[in-house]
Amino acid sequence: MRSRYLRIPILLLMGVLLFAGLAPCGYGQSTDQEPSTGPTPDVGPTVLAPKKTQPAPVQPEKKPERINPDEVFNISTATNLVNVDVMVVDKDGNPIPSLKRDNFKLYDDGVPQTISNFGTEQAPMTTCMIIEFSNRYWPRLYLALEYAYNYLHFIQPKDWTAVVSFDMKPQILTDFTQDRSQVRGALDTLRIPGFSEINLYDAIAFTLDRMKDIKGRKSILIICTGYDTFSKLTYDEILKIVRSSDTAIYPVSILEWLTVRSMRGDNINSLQARNGLETIAKYSGGQAYFPRFEGELPGIFEQINGQLRTQYGLGFVPTNPAKDGRFHKLKVDLVDEQGNPLRVVNPKGKVVKYRVVAREGYYAPKS
Repeated sequence: MRSRYLRIPILLLMGVLLFAGLAPCGYGQSTDQEPSTGPTPDVGPTVLAPKKTQPAPVQPEKKPERINPDEVFNISTATNLVNVDVMVVDKDGNPIPSLKRDNFKLYDDGVPQTISNFGTEQAPMTTCMIIEFSNRYWPRLYLALEYAYNYLHFIQPKDWTAVVSFDMKPQILTDFTQDRSQVRGALDTLRIPGFSEINLYDAIAFTLDRMKDIKGRKSILIICTGYDTFSKLTYDEILKIVRSSDTAIYPVSILEWLTVRSMRGDNINSLQARNGLETIAKYSGGQAYFPRFEGELPGIFEQINGQLRTQYGLGFVPTNPAKDGRFHKLKVDLVDEQGNPLRVVNPKGKVVKYRVVAREGYYAPKS
């Protein structure tokens, strides 16, 4: 009987132990499934994609990276007013001031036009400096940077200046700013070029496209050799774009310095480069410079500034209202009160030879 009473506690103890041993399997983590290793995606009805999705509307780019030669600057369809910036310089390139509205005679395809707008006031400049930055030949790179740093001394406090470098493609180093230190900081980034290509024509088109909506007096200063190795635009195409623009271009060659010292020799390529820069400047209403010595740079930059700050702004509405998209050739003459060719003399009474610099024409709008 005593043994029967002993068996009851033993049986109860065994039941407790058995229950404790099975509890982790019955109420802990399951042994049939492995624990999850990450967030489980929601596959509920809110994530079901529709059978046919509608693409998001494409936002138009404000400043396209490429320019179509057929879509060049035209007169606004809202008004036919044509603005022409004119410079009058002596044989040395120095500006001739103090001319009046009646001294200018403007022709559109040989037909005299009435000058409705005329301005002579000096104004701050808006200039984009384009710098050739290629690893094709390091002495050119050194000269390009030296010329660019030299130009900093001629930027006035109210001038707006931007910096663009180019090799394979153009790159904006700084947008237009009145802070000269910011311009210098942009030049300080030009240390190690990435490519040996010199895509000059693409860089010019790129810059003209971004300056076409800028009002007032504006120009492009290009420090380059004049070579172009791989541009998408041809020489004829860039001339058409330059011809239709209202931005004066001033190329300053870094090739002439090297040619004089026979570091690269005077060959057909350098002559073609020189001719190309002269034509681009002429078509835009600017002027090309080919310094042979570093000492010429201050005079060159001072002359460019003088020309731009003493421009004469002419505006007229063409007598030919046709909207045919055709190129109209412009001509500007200087006359006296009687309509005869203007005679300019210096303070000593000596006759001064001068020339009129203006863009060659414009494209009429297409109807």
